[in-house]
Amino acid sequence: MTANPPGAVATAPHPLRRPPQPRCRRTGPPHIPATPQGLALRLATDPTAAARARRTVAAALRDWGVPDDAIDDIVLMADELVTNAIEHAGGPVWLRLRLHRGRCVICKVGDGSREAPRLRHSDSDAENGRGLVLVAALADAFGARVTTTGKVIWFRRRVRSTGVTFR
Repeated sequence: MTANPPGAVATAPHPLRRPPQPRCRRTGPPHIPATPQGLALRLATDPTAAARARRTVAAALRDWGVPDDAIDDIVLMADELVTNAIEHAGGPVWLRLRLHRGRCVICKVGDGSREAPRLRHSDSDAENGRGLVLVAALADAFGARVTTTGKVIWFRRRVRSTGVTFR
């Protein structure tokens, strides 16, 4: 058996065979960068997760050319849903954001709790309890659905009356 000289390749890939691609798994990286279609975040269940979600959502919306007034509302709603998931639910928390046809933003936040959220009106001096009321007021539509692994809370917000191209 002969040894390959330094720097030589021992085997060459088959010209018609593609190299194996890394597989996406649920235990993958915590952050998937924004694309023109959307973004996905896996969030830790600690207080810094809401700030990370706010920054990432705002940056993606700016990259997609969403108007500033809509960005503020969407970031606020996403923050409320992520904060509720971290405070009240167990298990992993994730966020998905998508710009649909350049006209409307759809945000989904999932967590490990199967208990559906409730709209509740709090006292004027209460420090919390207004998150879903804000989402209901600012979103064009919102809802929740229970899944086999927890629940998903979502909202939809129109950002323009006509479609636009991505930047």
